[in-house]
Amino acid sequence: MIQLSSDQMNSLVAFRSCFIEYPAISEIFGVFDRLRLNRHLGGEQESMLLTGETGSGKTAIVNQYLAKNPTNSTHSFADQKILSTRIPSNISEEGTIQQFLTDLNNKASSSRTNNRKKAPALAKGIVRQLKDKNVELIIVNEIQELIEFSTADMRQEIANTFKYISEEAKVPFVLVGMPYAGVLANEAQWSSRLGWRREIDYFRLFKHQDTEDRESPCIPDIEGKEHFARFVAGLASRMQLDQKPILTGDDILYPLFSICSGECRKLKHFLEDALLNCFLQAKPTIDKKVLSDTFVQKYPKQQNPFECSIEQIEIRELKEVSRYNLSATSKEDKMLPRLLTDALPTGLLLSNKPLRRS
Repeated sequence: MIQLSSDQMNSLVAFRSCFIEYPAISEIFGVFDRLRLNRHLGGEQESMLLTGETGSGKTAIVNQYLAKNPTNSTHSFADQKILSTRIPSNISEEGTIQQFLTDLNNKASSSRTNNRKKAPALAKGIVRQLKDKNVELIIVNEIQELIEFSTADMRQEIANTFKYISEEAKVPFVLVGMPYAGVLANEAQWSSRLGWRREIDYFRLFKHQDTEDRESPCIPDIEGKEHFARFVAGLASRMQLDQKPILTGDDILYPLFSICSGECRKLKHFLEDALLNCFLQAKPTIDKKVLSDTFVQKYPKQQNPFECSIEQIEIRELKEVSRYNLSATSKEDKMLPRLLTDALPTGLLLSNKPLRRS
């Protein structure tokens, strides 16, 4: 059993829950606030579609906004300015409404039924609840499951319910999901109402220009590197160590990118393990040796980027986000996973020469 002091445990807990807010996220929070304001202005409510690849930070963004705008009380009659819910495992009109009621802390949600004729009555009930609790915004997570696990008729049915709820309660929606949730924006009931659309991208070190022209060069993205470095520095500043780690030098920054390929979650998980190793090794800070040891523990059969020269480090970035093929005949062919680029040598970043893709 690993033995840690209470201070070390607290440091790990604090780091695991830390959140780095950068300009693109601040803009998303601003849209959330604008939608809530519009609710008080009346009229037809615009909604938002927020998408991002797995590990990009969608859930963390929602959780951080909820933390900044906490519900006054867990009492069933208290105001609940923001309803955070998700697409339920039982994807149906009634199942979706029941999930809303559950997340509104409503006792009526316990009286479940399979009689679909009750769905309209439940929809009216949730409109009353939203008004009684002064809900200003409804955030629906995992919206891509509407595409994965429902038919076009089911999606239409649920879209009609969302439309009814939004119009009657005068509450805007934020739909959060994987990139292929954008399919919803092409459907009639959604397209005109999703007036706000944002996508959370992975971090990048390269610009891939004119993607339809295979002879177009990839060039270093200086702003992308600075953005990634600032994010890493923000994580380092939230490690409660005797000495603040310096993780933005090229000899550390590029290996970190090589490990995560720009994915926020994978980067943070690696640094969590490095922080634990730092405590176990009784070191005052995280250095290159701690990071190298951590890599060997997590990926014992892979080349260790912390032991390579900078020119030998291979970088892969997100090339294509995951997609969903609605016309595929088999379930296995419907999900098209994300694709990463071929390895891009870090030497290109140092030499500042364009790389032509083969």
